[in-house]
This record gives sequence, structure tokens and C-alpha cells, in this order.
Amino acid sequence: MTLIPHANDKSVPAPAVLRGHVTRATGRLRDTAVHVGRLVEDKTPDPVLAGALRTATRVRDTAARAGRLAGHRRFDSVRAGAGRAATLARANRTALTTAAGVLTAAVLARRARRARRARRTK
Repeated sequence: MTLIPHANDKSVPAPAVLRGHVTRATGRLRDTAVHVGRLVEDKTPDPVLAGALRTATRVRDTAARAGRLAGHRRFDSVRAGAGRAATLARANRTALTTAAGVLTAAVLARRARRARRARRTK
């Protein structure tokens, strides 16, 4: 891997390497969006299905757009933004973990409530 020195970080990948990372990440995001779309389609009632499929399509389109932008842009601003985001994430690990836990608990509680409501209406 070719590395380019950067003011904040001494191990920033070269643009070609970063472009490869972005291409792979774009592919993974696209695959994940397709997979999520299939899961949603299989397990979601029809009224909710249309909105969920729109969301999956938006994610897939965003991944494609990110891949196109990565192919056409210089990476100085991307590298700087990624460095700031990584520094912020490292500095706030507890807050990020707490937020992820709260979000997961909220989703699970909502799911359980829907399941109880669905059982009551049967």
C-alpha cells in the first residue's frame, strides 16, 4: 500500500489505494442494499413494503453516486474529512456506543410493540 504523509496522520493511503477502498465499499453497500431489500420484501406487510423498498433504492443510489464522485474527485478534501471523522469517532467512542445501544433498544422495543399489537388484533 502506498502511503502519502498528511498533517494529521502519517498513514493516509494514496489516491489510487483510497479509490480502490471506495470502490470495494461501494460494492459492499450496493450488495447490502439489495440484501436488505430482499429481507424487507420477504418479512414486511404490503403497506410498509413500498416505503422500505424506496429506502433501499435510495441507499443503493447513494452508494452508486459516492462511487462516481470518488472516481472523479481529488481526495484532499475527502482525506481531511475522513481524518476529522476518525478523530471525532476515536474521541467520542463512549457516546457513539451509547447512541448505537439506545437506537438498537428503541428499534427492538418498537418491533416488540408491533408484534404484541399484531397478536392482539388476530
